[in-house]
Amino acid sequence: MLAKARVLRNEEIVPGCYYLQLEEWQIARGSLPGQFLHVRIVDNIAPFLRRPFSIAGAFPDSGRVDIIYRIVGKGTELLSRLGKGEYLDCLGPLGTPFSPARDIAVSVLLAGGVGIAPLLFLARILSGEGKKILVYYGASTSGELLPLKEFLPKKAEVFLATEDGSAGYRGLVTDLFESTLVAGTRRAEIFACGPKPMLKILAQKNRYWGYPMQLSLEERMACGIGACQGCAVKVRSEDDKTGYLRVCREGPVFDFQEVAW
Repeated sequence: MLAKARVLRNEEIVPGCYYLQLEEWQIARGSLPGQFLHVRIVDNIAPFLRRPFSIAGAFPDSGRVDIIYRIVGKGTELLSRLGKGEYLDCLGPLGTPFSPARDIAVSVLLAGGVGIAPLLFLARILSGEGKKILVYYGASTSGELLPLKEFLPKKAEVFLATEDGSAGYRGLVTDLFESTLVAGTRRAEIFACGPKPMLKILAQKNRYWGYPMQLSLEERMACGIGACQGCAVKVRSEDDKTGYLRVCREGPVFDFQEVAW
């Protein structure tokens, strides 16, 4: 669906990272955790391509849709200048959402950086279903960690990791999670989003751990609807044959065994 969404809030929450609230009733009613919006930043040709942003929250009763983004280039820098009352041209919701199992009571949400965004949406939905939520969240340093208390359900348990040790566990968030397995993590399913190296490590280690695991891939996109093939990733089928699937269409959520790293 193509729509004009009104900006309700667009504020910096940590250095270089912004929290954007939009009002668009149809998108709010149709969005599911794991899906994304393809946003046209400005009405002229620079930047020409739309930008994909994970949906960090959707509230059908108020028509609100949340996005969390980090400034990484010209497009996101221009986006950060938008003020309350201005409008964004949005295409969405797009992509395949997460699909939690009904019979697993514990959900592990594992994220790096702004990869936490789609998992915030998922956490709210899972909390409403009465599931136990464990959030493992990592960044390079404490100044890059988002204020999760503002976004997560109160009952969610949060475990932090920073590479420089300035907050929580010193090291990678994947190592932090692995360290908890020694204590015997209960039957759970894992949902993860973040940098490719992090997801690759998780996918490789989970071949031994054996958890149900879904990964949300971050990828550059041109069209966002599967026509241009620009976001295709290599995948492996059950009979070990390789091929390609589009992150925007068949993803961004994949089973961890699908992606051929």
